[in-house]
Amino acid sequence: MIIEDRVYRLIKLLLYVARLENVDVTPTKLQKIFFLLEKEKGVQLGLDFEPWLFGPYSSKLQDFIDKLIEIGEVDVEEEEVRDPLSGEVIAYKKRYVLIGEFTPCEDEKEIEEFFREWVKKDRSEILNYVYKKYPEYSRYPYIRDKILAKLGS
Repeated sequence: MIIEDRVYRLIKLLLYVARLENVDVTPTKLQKIFFLLEKEKGVQLGLDFEPWLFGPYSSKLQDFIDKLIEIGEVDVEEEEVRDPLSGEVIAYKKRYVLIGEFTPCEDEKEIEEFFREWVKKDRSEILNYVYKKYPEYSRYPYIRDKILAKLGS
């Protein structure tokens, strides 16, 4: 199986597991779980993660998910986030949802269990883990020290 096909399949496997566990997969959660798949399980997918504002980010992985959305195999559901005082919409919380059926292969069981372990964790737990274990992939210290410090002064 060529690596692109494997990445597409693994994205669908993650979303399949999320559906079984009845949990959301946000863009951040997807990025961090695939980062951990490469770093901790040693599954080399060539996603070239880089340090980003909220931890490791792969534009290649985003391209793969965008393609699955484009061809109708994955949907993006959006939920409005409203300002508690004004009631105005200030953001949208996105989550990816697998469309249609999916059957895992026998040789994917180990990765399926890895996904099951991580997808059940909430986003902040995953972020805390990644920030602490892989600080070189986070630009949060830069934001905290350079930007947020200026706002507070």
